[in-house]
Amino acid sequence: MSTPISPFYRPGVFPALSSRLLISASQSLRLAIHSQLLLRSFYNAPLCLTDLPLTATKGFTYLIAASWHPKRKRHTTVNTIPNGSGHRWWTENKKVGKVDAGDDAFFYVGTNNGVALGVADGVGGWSQMGVDPAKFSWALMDNAANVAKDFSAFDRLALFNAPNKHGDILDAKQILSGAFDNLMKSGKVKAGSSTACILSLSKTSGILNAATLGDSAYLLIRNGRLLYESPSQQHFFNCPYQLTVVPDHYPNQKLYFKDKPSDAYQVSHQLQDGDVLLLATDGFFDNVFTEEAVTIVNTELQDIMGQDKKYWGNDYEELRTHVRRLSRRLTDTARRYSLDPLRVSPFSQSAKKSGEFRAGGKVDDITVLVTLVQAN
Repeated sequence: MSTPISPFYRPGVFPALSSRLLISASQSLRLAIHSQLLLRSFYNAPLCLTDLPLTATKGFTYLIAASWHPKRKRHTTVNTIPNGSGHRWWTENKKVGKVDAGDDAFFYVGTNNGVALGVADGVGGWSQMGVDPAKFSWALMDNAANVAKDFSAFDRLALFNAPNKHGDILDAKQILSGAFDNLMKSGKVKAGSSTACILSLSKTSGILNAATLGDSAYLLIRNGRLLYESPSQQHFFNCPYQLTVVPDHYPNQKLYFKDKPSDAYQVSHQLQDGDVLLLATDGFFDNVFTEEAVTIVNTELQDIMGQDKKYWGNDYEELRTHVRRLSRRLTDTARRYSLDPLRVSPFSQSAKKSGEFRAGGKVDDITVLVTLVQAN
């Protein structure tokens, strides 16, 4: 039997606390309406957007732009929340990460072999325990960037054995594994969970190697059409696969999902000139249908698309401008849809298939990275 719950809680993350967090249908409705009204004021602020450095390489050039929008502004004050026993959990500073992307985090880094980029979505249920979910997601992404930059320093990590025998691409699953191992060993993150999606792009062969864990995902669009959509890994509705750290002294250890980097789904693609990669957290994919995303990409890039569906010109600044606009348009569209209480969204459709009723979009943190592939 389905029971309505708080929109800021993911079922299955804290099963032991479910009885304390479950609320009635009328309370959920009132809370959702209140949240929609409250969050509208936060969304009045300009979208955050950044240009990432141009990666011009031997065989391929990757133009990347990122945009994000948190579902709510983060506080800079120290926060402590007692658990049911009255014990106060560790203190967390709410200002974490390079930017305020809510519980989301991302990275982009140039490597000796090309480019590595990724997104992570911190599981919001941890906030019920006084733990900042963003601390885990940013630590994971920062570690992934460091592993990708200095891949040769990790002796046990190997290059991906590409189908075309190119041995110059970093293994995305190994990057994720190294990032999580470093997070565990450092001990700096006491608790938390996160999904992740990491892409590794070769600068010489144009091979893309990807590793996805949970519901952070990517699309590969070619010639104006969807070529590939990475699968979503779910234990059950709204409870994705997730990397997790749980304190040793916390009870009911077996009730937490502790997926491993080895559980990530891995695949590789041969990229071509003009391909577009859309990498995003579930805040985007829960609100924007795949067909809508492809339409937005085609609309925003139509000015630089020839009749052969290829993107013309070597004016990288102009191309960068279009990629930047596209990234912002995608994030802005997802944000707007998330606040529509009447919209039939991907999230509401998934809920219906699982026997639950969730009307409208899903208010969530939204992070999008767009990559335009250019063959030199």
